[in-house]
Amino acid sequence: MRNLGNVRVSRAMENRTATSSGAWAIVATLVAVLLGGCAADPGSKQQLAAGYAALENRQYEQAIARADEYLRSHPAGAGSAEALYLRGRALEQKPADSLEQARANLQAARAAYIEALGRSPSRKLQAYVHTSLANVAYFQDDYPTAISEWTAAYGMLEDESIKAWVLYRIGLSRQRLGQFADADATFAAVMQRYPDTVPAQRARERHGARAFNVQMATFAQSNSADAAINELRAQGVPVHKQIDSKGRSVVLVGPLVSYQQAQAMKARYARRYPDALIVP
Repeated sequence: MRNLGNVRVSRAMENRTATSSGAWAIVATLVAVLLGGCAADPGSKQQLAAGYAALENRQYEQAIARADEYLRSHPAGAGSAEALYLRGRALEQKPADSLEQARANLQAARAAYIEALGRSPSRKLQAYVHTSLANVAYFQDDYPTAISEWTAAYGMLEDESIKAWVLYRIGLSRQRLGQFADADATFAAVMQRYPDTVPAQRARERHGARAFNVQMATFAQSNSADAAINELRAQGVPVHKQIDSKGRSVVLVGPLVSYQQAQAMKARYARRYPDALIVP
């Protein structure tokens, strides 16, 4: 388990960080793309550029300080949308010492993104803000908002690699809402439009699912897996075993009809199986 940045908090947060640092690692281009069209004076642009540079270097507190300093000087002026986006990105990515702090950071990032959308951002910035707002909503389990925001972003985005991830995440959100047919249609679109990409590969793996399982543990020895299965069955839990590509025994609880049921099952056995995963 690990948090939004480097501190241990949760596997879900780890997945969010991996996505941000992978397909959505757009920080390196933000200064040129966003600030190029910013109407702020040269000194203010330099101030924002320093904040984005701090973000790129994972100096999150410094990035937040730069954003806040700019907003105090230009509370509603040119560049305020860029400053709010900077603040949101830094809050979203900064390390946290606890799950509660991580959740607070996400909520504060969400507030910054919403406020940025109210500051008449450029079309490019709108696309990034909608994408980041959706990302936060997704990791808050607010899948309707995630779908809405990613859908708004998709038509504005120019980077095809980001669009592939956005469309895939829309499908994943629909799947977690139990909208399996709509999810499959979205996954099919990902595979058709962005073949030979990681999102297409993941879409293919999740296509056709109609229930969820909790992958409790993977065992090298079959008898160890059987012991775990017997223990779970004795507690009235639906459980089965699969053999993975490496010949290991994977213990799965399910099928469970909703993602919420899978989350509850995972939480129930968090102490016994801290590395459990919900699949798909």
